[in-house]
Amino acid sequence: MKIRCCPAGEWRRLCGETEYDSIYQDPRWLELIEQVYPRLRLHRLACVDAAGEVVWLLPLVEIKAIGKLRPMLISVPFGNYGGVLYKNDPSSLSEEQLQLPLGEFFNESKAFALEIREPESQLQGFEAGGDFVRFELTLPGTVEQMWKDTITGNARTSVRKADKFGVHVSFHEARQLEIFQELNEQHAAYHGTPIHKRSWYPTLVEKFGQQAEIIIGRVQETPIGALMLLYHDGKAILHAAISDVNFRHIPVMDKLLWVFFEKAIESGRATNFDFGRTRADSGKRFFKRKWGAIEKPLHYYYLIKPGHVVPRILPENPALAPAIALWRHLPRWVHRSVGPLVRVRIPT
Repeated sequence: MKIRCCPAGEWRRLCGETEYDSIYQDPRWLELIEQVYPRLRLHRLACVDAAGEVVWLLPLVEIKAIGKLRPMLISVPFGNYGGVLYKNDPSSLSEEQLQLPLGEFFNESKAFALEIREPESQLQGFEAGGDFVRFELTLPGTVEQMWKDTITGNARTSVRKADKFGVHVSFHEARQLEIFQELNEQHAAYHGTPIHKRSWYPTLVEKFGQQAEIIIGRVQETPIGALMLLYHDGKAILHAAISDVNFRHIPVMDKLLWVFFEKAIESGRATNFDFGRTRADSGKRFFKRKWGAIEKPLHYYYLIKPGHVVPRILPENPALAPAIALWRHLPRWVHRSVGPLVRVRIPT
């Protein structure tokens, strides 16, 4: 078994010959990262057997985490999960066909750790870890079934409360991307988290076209919440959910989700909804469960060189509390100019 790095054109062709589980395994995701953050080093790995046939593919991005001089290799950053793409049935793949050749590549690299985020597969020969789970919901056949049988009374109450406040939802607005960006900046500033480059979301929408959708929630004419959804193979993935903290007494997220579910069921565009990653100890699990979502594991697999540990750069980490508090009080121009320099060094 031998690993080689593929050029972008060949990678796109090879990916087209596999069935990938996640939109983040789509070759356009690497192209998005490459275009917005050209200084990041990407590896489009293909493992070939003695006959020259491709056995598996793995997208990797080098992220030099805050406080680290050496990079991590991640599959893939800035999305929920990535992982290995297989040409054939992965259950027939031996440890020698995956872990050994990948281990050789890793050992020869400058990276101190390699992280693979897998939604399904159980990889052998890797150290398992991670702080996240995921939630998925299979949509019923009718809106009435969804309302009566799938979601909980708490969800129904929240939707009715949003209605009383006059929340209305729109799907296709001329300024939807601009509105989303404004809400995202305000939301991130309040929570003390750095944002991507200003070009990140416009480039994402440009690359994924109709597979990307933005939904805006308003009270009267004021935008107070938004969702960004990505579509892949009959599944809608919740990529981002943001709200105006000044209106946190209004359950705009519940209204946005309910209107989306109504439309998805009636149109048949999506039969499955992926709520994205959630920390295993997060209160957000309750929010997702009340919509009838089922908790599933999200597997994180590692190769780590001796003497190193994987950094936990998460908002819940107490060591980061002073930095988060400071960041919340910095002016918006600092968030826009410095934020992307920090964001690109957070391996999430």
